Amino acid sequence: MVSFKAENEDKIMKRLLIATSNPGKFREYKIIFNFFLKEVKIDLVSLKELKIKEKIEEVGKDYKENAILKAKFYSRLSNLPTLADDSGLEIEVLGNWPGIKSRRVDGREAPDKELIKLVMAQLEGVPFKKRRAKYKAVIALALPSKNKIYTFTGERSGFIAKRSCKKIWKGFPFDSIFYLPEKREVFVRLSPREKAEFSHRLVGLRKALPILKQVFD
Repeated sequence: MVSFKAENEDKIMKRLLIATSNPGKFREYKIIFNFFLKEVKIDLVSLKELKIKEKIEEVGKDYKENAILKAKFYSRLSNLPTLADDSGLEIEVLGNWPGIKSRRVDGREAPDKELIKLVMAQLEGVPFKKRRAKYKAVIALALPSKNKIYTFTGERSGFIAKRSCKKIWKGFPFDSIFYLPEKREVFVRLSPREKAEFSHRLVGLRKALPILKQVFD
């Protein structure tokens, strides 16, 4: 197990580890902090930058438990303030399915195209007005120096489009079918900055702003 010791506490406390192996998600966090949370002056670092390859099984019963598991695990490994999230797509007419299992089919992690086809098949014949859905994320912030963890929830409401877009962002399959009324378009057709502006993660991080300012300023 890799362990990283702080060379300088002030320097370390200006760094925030984003605990994800998904490069697209890391990019989204960078955009959010660079453009929408500029008042918090921190350096975001990735698992890849720290050469952390260890993984933790997401065995929590909900988003919050999984987010906390990841934040605590990677904060201990890195000795850095660590942010992790767990998120999913919830479709109202399907009882908020797929939810926490948004990436899994029959107990395995399914490829993007398969996930899109599965959702579209479940909604076959359902009129657009009844295809209400939301992206939901629970963000956990672990602070090793204080042995504390905070959680924040963010949601973004929309609809599942009647047709899937051929364009797919790797690691974000449902962005090809998640229709955002505010932009009259599916997420995948937005620029990365536009997507970040309407991200459920930004909603959660804005709730976290007082804690982030306290920790990093």
